[in-house]
Amino acid sequence: MMIIENSIIELHSDNLSTKKIERVLWISKINQDVILVDITDHKNKKLPHKRNYGELINDLDEGRARILELEPDLRILSPDDEYLETHKKSRDANWDIIKDIAKKEPSIYNSRERGRLIKETVEKTGKNKKIIYDLLKKYWFYGKSMNGLLKNYTNCGAPGKERQYKNKTGPKSKNGNNFIVEEKDKKIFDKALKKYHIKGKMSLKSTHEHMCEEYYNEGYYRKYNEMVPIVSPKNGPTLRQFLYWYHKSNSFGEKYAKRYGERKRNMDVRILQGDASARALAVGYLYEIDSTPADVILVAEDRKTIIGTPTLYIVKDVFSRMIVGFHASLSPPSWVEQMVALENAATNKVEFCRQYGIDIEQSDWPCLHLPKYLVGDRGELKGKKAEQLVNLKVDVMNAPSYRGDLKPYVEQHFRLTNHEIRDLLSNTGAKPPELKKRGEHDPAREASLTIKEFIKFMIVQIITFNKKALPKDFFVTKDMFQENVDLTPIDVWNWGANKRLLHEKSRMEIRYNLLPKGKGKVTRRGIEFEGMYYTCDFGIKEGWFEEEKIDGNRKLIINYDPRNVSRVFLKLRSGKLEPLRLTEKYKEYEDLHLEDVRAIMRYKKEQIYKKTAESKQFQAELHTFSQKLVKVATEETKKAIENKSIYERKKDKRAKRKVESRNNDSRSAWSANASESSNNRESNKDIVSFPNNNDTKSNNEDLSNIYERFSAKNRERRSKHGPRE
Repeated sequence: MMIIENSIIELHSDNLSTKKIERVLWISKINQDVILVDITDHKNKKLPHKRNYGELINDLDEGRARILELEPDLRILSPDDEYLETHKKSRDANWDIIKDIAKKEPSIYNSRERGRLIKETVEKTGKNKKIIYDLLKKYWFYGKSMNGLLKNYTNCGAPGKERQYKNKTGPKSKNGNNFIVEEKDKKIFDKALKKYHIKGKMSLKSTHEHMCEEYYNEGYYRKYNEMVPIVSPKNGPTLRQFLYWYHKSNSFGEKYAKRYGERKRNMDVRILQGDASARALAVGYLYEIDSTPADVILVAEDRKTIIGTPTLYIVKDVFSRMIVGFHASLSPPSWVEQMVALENAATNKVEFCRQYGIDIEQSDWPCLHLPKYLVGDRGELKGKKAEQLVNLKVDVMNAPSYRGDLKPYVEQHFRLTNHEIRDLLSNTGAKPPELKKRGEHDPAREASLTIKEFIKFMIVQIITFNKKALPKDFFVTKDMFQENVDLTPIDVWNWGANKRLLHEKSRMEIRYNLLPKGKGKVTRRGIEFEGMYYTCDFGIKEGWFEEEKIDGNRKLIINYDPRNVSRVFLKLRSGKLEPLRLTEKYKEYEDLHLEDVRAIMRYKKEQIYKKTAESKQFQAELHTFSQKLVKVATEETKKAIENKSIYERKKDKRAKRKVESRNNDSRSAWSANASESSNNRESNKDIVSFPNNNDTKSNNEDLSNIYERFSAKNRERRSKHGPRE
């Protein structure tokens, strides 16, 4: 181990704790002796002493000492320019006193020689011997550096230590206030800040006033039926003392957070030393997705009705700043709307643009891929919805609520897009950036774009943006510079698309994983879902509905698009995604939104419940009437059948039934005179009289004879032909 001049050596005691720290001032040419000076305590500087070089090396080798790499006094040895300029003259004057003897090594380290040299210097300069000794000690203590002779004010004021005052500092108060702030007062300050400044949203001045009234009052008096505190300015902290403690105890960020909350602090005054794009290692590594109301007012397809602003979703690649997909809708933000935007980002744009009458080439918008990571709002990308994206090999990174700064590029694009909407669509319902005031022009008067026309505008606007120059804060990598990449989003995308981080999925697979899922059940009527029944030709052929099972299961997971209930999707065990259509009974619900169907189902349920409750009264009327009817009928029947057996009552019932039937039919016949049949006695002559008891008995005997003859003929016919085979 090698020792050189100005090496700093830490010497250890027997228990390996630090004993002292010494600086090497001089080494003999034959490495026999070494001159050291103790630099442990800057307040008690010592004279140099000699030690055997070999012993010191031995201590280093055996671990009883070690060489320190850092200089402990850099603040004085390498001061800033302002400090050096202020104290340079005094340093040079001190150096002029000792420079002649300080360079006489090793004589100056010998006590006898040192005494003689110092005596000569006293005679030469006229300075006191003590002053010369002090300057030499400083010179050696700080490593034989001229800057060691500077006035050392770096440790003045006891930095990091709070002073304890016995008397009030500063100018004397005019009102005689000599209050000294102690630890208990600081606790009161903290309580008052939380109660009045943070929770009560009061100013610091009002907080101080309320604090003195609550904690430093001299008592109370009654006024307005309330106890009013007696405030004495002499017995409490002054506003200046309170503000001094507040500003000393809290950084600007802490004060901002206490006043406006931690979220506002993170948004408004956080340190901006990071790089949001550093999270994205390459094209396709990270997408940002978010929504905002577009600053334009739309009209309905008939152009007669103003329908308000659309919801605009943007999907942006962080590395290239490429807009890879979007979605405009009249529905509020939701998982379903975000799902459509993600599908747009991961599918062919040529087909999409053709739906709106815009023909483009694949090279104009070459984005049909899924990213490795996706960051968005936690409200739409939380829970099981995020797990659905994992199935597509996309990991979700949710941003906390109200932290748009964690999605900076898509948020910035919203500002640029709305600014361009206001410029280009100013005469067709574009909204101003601020809410209109009373009496100002209403942009809704000029609204004329439909949702379809707005989507067309966004397609062309995005294609144009992707070909614009990148912003000045875009970080250019060394590889981009070496390969001379054009700095536009589309050129950076095309350059980085070969890095193999992008991946593709089929449209059906994307939809299956992104579509919401619900529970269905197999029945003979079809697959029941949300109160409707679905079927398919394949299911009928396979006998799903007779068996009431599919792949051995009766309960199923159904994928559906809530925007249209005409079809839902069922994934079979084979992996095939089978579309299901509504059964004939529910064809009326085709092309309806799921919420519309749910509204119908709620109406049905509410009406049935309501009418069921109302029918209780009608049922009570029926019960009362039937009970009375039964009672009267029972009593009349008992009177009529008195002393008659059941056999007598069943006798000749066919003939009697026929007579009763004809009588009843006659009364209800369409040709009957209804106006005279009820109460007019003259009508009796037009009605055939019922036979009396004797006639009935005679007729019954004739009928019995007829039945007997028919029975005899039947027996004779069976005997001739024999039994049937």
